[in-house]
Amino acid sequence: MINSPASSRIWHRRAGFCVLMLALSLPFSAGNALAQGAPKPLLPSLGAPKPLLPPASDSNSPASAVQTAPSPSADSGTTNAKDGISVNSLDTVSGESVGTIGRDESALPASMWDGTPRSAIQRMLALVGEAPATAALRDLMLRILLSPAAVPQATDPTDQTSVVNARIDALERLGAWPDYIRLLDIAPAGNDETALPPAMRARLKTDAGFLTGDTGTSCTIAREAMLALPEDRYWQKAGAFCQALDDEWESVEFNLRLMLELGDQDARYFELMRAVSGTISNLPQMPEAAQLRPLDIAMMRVAGVAPAMPDPGAVPPSLIPVLTSFKALRFEDRLRLAERGERLGLVDRSELIALYELVDIDPSQMQNALTAAAADPSANGRALLFRAIASQTLPLARAQAIQQALNLGRNEGRYGATARLYAPLIQEIPTTSPYAWFAADAASVFIAAGMSEAAAPWMEMAAREARMGPEQATAWRDAVIMSRLSAGEDVPLEKNFLREWWRGVRNIAPENAPARATLLFGLLEATGAETPGTVWRGLIDQAAPKDTKSPPPALLWARRDAAANGRLGEGALLTVLSLSGAELMEYDTGTLTESVRALSELGLDQDAYRLSLDIYLAASSVSAQATAGE
Repeated sequence: MINSPASSRIWHRRAGFCVLMLALSLPFSAGNALAQGAPKPLLPSLGAPKPLLPPASDSNSPASAVQTAPSPSADSGTTNAKDGISVNSLDTVSGESVGTIGRDESALPASMWDGTPRSAIQRMLALVGEAPATAALRDLMLRILLSPAAVPQATDPTDQTSVVNARIDALERLGAWPDYIRLLDIAPAGNDETALPPAMRARLKTDAGFLTGDTGTSCTIAREAMLALPEDRYWQKAGAFCQALDDEWESVEFNLRLMLELGDQDARYFELMRAVSGTISNLPQMPEAAQLRPLDIAMMRVAGVAPAMPDPGAVPPSLIPVLTSFKALRFEDRLRLAERGERLGLVDRSELIALYELVDIDPSQMQNALTAAAADPSANGRALLFRAIASQTLPLARAQAIQQALNLGRNEGRYGATARLYAPLIQEIPTTSPYAWFAADAASVFIAAGMSEAAAPWMEMAAREARMGPEQATAWRDAVIMSRLSAGEDVPLEKNFLREWWRGVRNIAPENAPARATLLFGLLEATGAETPGTVWRGLIDQAAPKDTKSPPPALLWARRDAAANGRLGEGALLTVLSLSGAELMEYDTGTLTESVRALSELGLDQDAYRLSLDIYLAASSVSAQATAGE
């Protein structure tokens, strides 16, 4: 109870802490003071190679106590994926072969770095950071970083940098926090440059917990470390925050007084500690999240203080999972971050739906959700439409509404995201003849969402429906193209199929038809089909050039050489890097189709198929937008 003796004592201790701050005349209220003594931001360089604590050399150190996995031995063989996986290789490098996924989780071969110099691996890993263009490309990047694989020795004896540490650093920049922590736990320990010092492991795991909201793990580490390393400011500050969470205000006051007497000028920390204590209500505006330390973010989460958010679209990928659940942020910003995160593979569909459920909607709007969503092409409008469709119990009404939602998604350039959102709802619609008109839409959604088995009965129904007229035939052909791109030659195309497809596309949108044909035939060829030269000759003067983005030429040529010579890890990593930091349709057609071809040549057929499908869907959305604009 608020007025209980225990609560009263805690409040008096908090008040005493506030008086202490004021008595020492810290300039808390001035914005300049927050910047004056503030440490340099930790993000986005969370995994900096230099340790932030002195390396521990004995088994009694606090960092050793918090180390969660032993260093793998050179002859350890392969262990369970949950405990970390090691690949037998050269004795001097076997510790760096650790990974966290096995073959049953689509790990890449242990020999994936064969033929690639260690220095090249390091330089490529340093380029990882910008978000891959699609969730599937992100998945491939994570498999590269998490697969157990032998790493070549350095040709330069002075090169002692750690490849596994570079992988951990790359995971941090991608915002893959659960994977980051798993690899961090099993990274080989040691105090040389090729290993991860135990003290550094403790610091990085503590920061990761503060960022992701796992303060329990962080505080377990911090409390132990602050006692063993009383001279280290980081641990003292983290430990004092953890004491505040447990209402140990006498200890908090003692530690903060000590910091102040030692001349600590970290004004932002002290200001946020006052916010955590509840003894201050008005704080100067905090910087953007990328300019804050993990401890700052943890304190702000507890105190209900939001970082600045001028543009949710500019938030670094590493922080999207962190901020989506940050309740102090404006709800509209969280919603935009969640939609962006779902598209990039950073946020799960269930998390997005949970936010959709929190949108404040007038009950009267539910009756006219389609009209309202068409007039409001924002996250709020999409939330309204999803909730209205999800609440629809009649299968016929649901199918009609989903069809309209898919059209809206395609016109907004969001077809893939819309398909993933509604695919589970379509599973509740029966595959019977009264829904034949919906068959091509349903099949396309399931294919786009990676649910090919669910698409099969709808595809059969769509093929029969295609005989009913040109509109139905066009929708069926589009579904067949999607099926072919997602499965390669396992889905054969009938004779004259592409000729009929070309005719249909040209009738619907003649201005966009040459560009769509160029892209489709390029994707088919990149995944194993033969394209007659007459096709290309017929298109050379029809597809108008446009302003597009292209990766650095050296990166593309390096990728081509890696693919041609079977250097799997190198070619796959360069492919993802070549399509990172921009939308798919911002790249030129040649870059896109050659990226698919590179994956095919490397034997990554499923990744090539998925990328070709994503490219086709993105191009279809662009074409739909252009047609709608006309």
